[in-house]
Amino acid sequence: MSVQPARTPEDIEQYIRFPFGLYSGYPHWVPPLLMERRDFLNPRKNPVYEYAEVQPFLARRGTQVVGTITALRNPRFGEFHPREGHIGFFGLYECERDAQTSRALFTAAAEWLQSRGLAAMRGPTNFTTNDVLGLLVEGFDEDPAILMPYNPPYYAEQFEAFGLSKVKDLFALEVRADQYKGQLEALARKVLLRGRIAVRPVDLKRWHEELAFVRHCYNEAWADNWGFVPWTDRELEVLAKELKPLIDPRLAMVGEVDGEPAAILIAVPDANEALKLANGRLFPVGLLKILWRIKVAGCRRMRVLALGVLPKYRRLGLDGLLIQRTIQNGIPLGYERAEVGWILEDNEAILQPLTHIDARRTKVYRLYDRAV
Repeated sequence: MSVQPARTPEDIEQYIRFPFGLYSGYPHWVPPLLMERRDFLNPRKNPVYEYAEVQPFLARRGTQVVGTITALRNPRFGEFHPREGHIGFFGLYECERDAQTSRALFTAAAEWLQSRGLAAMRGPTNFTTNDVLGLLVEGFDEDPAILMPYNPPYYAEQFEAFGLSKVKDLFALEVRADQYKGQLEALARKVLLRGRIAVRPVDLKRWHEELAFVRHCYNEAWADNWGFVPWTDRELEVLAKELKPLIDPRLAMVGEVDGEPAAILIAVPDANEALKLANGRLFPVGLLKILWRIKVAGCRRMRVLALGVLPKYRRLGLDGLLIQRTIQNGIPLGYERAEVGWILEDNEAILQPLTHIDARRTKVYRLYDRAV
């Protein structure tokens, strides 16, 4: 068994396809689109490669691929978190249930990071804290929501066997339509009666202007969050292009104070319900299956991707109002539940309003650290 850098197009294709065999016995795994994975690992198409050094590794036993990992040096993280500038990252970890393979993958990533002057490794991050993040450690009994990870339960054992230990947990909470009893209605009326606050849908005809506010709000509202690094222009551009077809103005809203944008909530249909039908392929019929599920049959779950309030407008009840409007609009559209996440385990400002509507924690994603 050997671990080598994945450098050629053939290596990358094997890297991308390996999980399709690994997860054959896992009914809740949602196959990614092969086309999207190829773009994600393409330095010409993924903006992360513009500032970060990225190295995928393949583990093989003979000619058979048995595991993958990527090591990443991210100078932007050090810029915004100078006290942790010694930390490198790893992600895209997939591995057979074999201790030797797991140890060899982590060792390859650790040695690569150490050779670049880094003293610790953190992950899994795929590739940054603005991307798919964390290892699933609770909540294996249902499909992941869009842009959330899924992995076998034994991965946690492999991480801990290598000496990786928890640094932070991220929560996903679920709100069910049949359990909502109007708990936020009184709050919403009180907030609106002040006369300063209004909620409007995202205006798709002014997409670029709206996007500029999304970036401003995201970078301001999340600035103090653990591990936060702002989007670059290109990162937001690529993400927005991927998500725009899913945007429904009834589920993506801007909160305003005195006519000025002050908060954002973006929820999208859980396209994973459709991606599962496509099994990684858009053609020849995968695209039709995705469109049918989203536009015709309808998704039954939405995911709240972002909820942020500019610091100077906090404590006005905007967060609760935006959540109330999402529920109010989503139920008539046929949504039975919403996943809100991820949320830092210690982010009480977001967790507390969700307790008022009996949201329950359904998944826990863990980030790990270890010295290299």
